[in-house]
Amino acid sequence: MSKKLLEFKGINIPKTKLGQTKMEKLLASSEELFAKNGFYATSISDICKHAGTAVGTFYIYFETKTDVYKYLMETYKREIKDRLAENIKDCKTRYDKEREGIKCFIKYAVSEPNVYNIIWGSLSIDRQLFVDYYTSFASSYSRALREDDDVFLSDTDSIAYMLMGISNFLGLKAMFTSMTDEQVDEMVDTTVMPALKCGILK
Repeated sequence: MSKKLLEFKGINIPKTKLGQTKMEKLLASSEELFAKNGFYATSISDICKHAGTAVGTFYIYFETKTDVYKYLMETYKREIKDRLAENIKDCKTRYDKEREGIKCFIKYAVSEPNVYNIIWGSLSIDRQLFVDYYTSFASSYSRALREDDDVFLSDTDSIAYMLMGISNFLGLKAMFTSMTDEQVDEMVDTTVMPALKCGILK
């Protein structure tokens, strides 16, 4: 996950380098334990013990355990969006943007297997976390689709969810089978893109 510290409600960003290091250790510990044991089976004490820090230190940076979970989800969202933007910045057509974007997400999923556990695990903590996560992606995705002339179907909201579904579940396949970057590229080039070209893209 990204080490760039984010600011939002319930989080106190440290102003010193030592404080940032401590907060990053707590985040890394939380991510590992949440993904392995789940939210409810992981206590703040567990997180601090795993991070090698005192429980009091946790409350310097986070108000609640849920705030840490929200922080991790927001970090994933921003990191994925940043990576996608970087990978498609030189693409001229929607076809190229989809090809490079889908490849980027799948490779990210393989490299960050904790993402699925934590994002989908949010359903059992606060359903709204899950809803907000995906509606945020869908909204920006749909807006980008409307701005392109290469999509011939008018319901861009539904198309956004369809394309997100393709990326999500092929990401699972790639993760389950430990696909290499080269295998991901081949799968997208020979299977995904021909299907999209015949059905969604001009």
